[in-house]
Amino acid sequence: MPLFLSMYLWSIVAFFVHFYSLDKAVRTRDKAIELLLLYQLVFSLGMTCLLAFIGLTVMPEYIASYTGWPSCPFQQELGNVNLAFGVLGLLCYWYRGNFWTATIIGFSVWILGDGFHHIVEYFKHGNASPGNIGINLITDLSVPPILLVLLSLYKHPEHNTLK
Repeated sequence: MPLFLSMYLWSIVAFFVHFYSLDKAVRTRDKAIELLLLYQLVFSLGMTCLLAFIGLTVMPEYIASYTGWPSCPFQQELGNVNLAFGVLGLLCYWYRGNFWTATIIGFSVWILGDGFHHIVEYFKHGNASPGNIGINLITDLSVPPILLVLLSLYKHPEHNTLK
């Protein structure tokens, strides 16, 4: 799990490096929001999903035991979903606008649904394994709202109350 958490840290590091390498005249709140969202998409969404794809594909037994669920062929299908969103997250570096919107909405629906499922698993089946009620649950419930808020601030700077 430290590898996954490091992706969130890398998104912040990349943001600061990029933002402070810009000319001072370009360092605006709107540019800060754009870059913060960009690196959240690339690292917190893209790289994290690619790592999940690798785990689900290369180490399915370990991942299953970590989550407290049985290993099954559907893990590869979940791995494929992670691969798709990982690629979308990385492509956000080059594509903007509605591409970001579609990527964030699709990811948010999926991951918030996963978070809900983790909670159901805990209350219905008592699954308190770290892969069910641990950092996965926290990120499943926190990353989508962060992305959605940043997207809203990015798409509607006139409503940006941070100014």
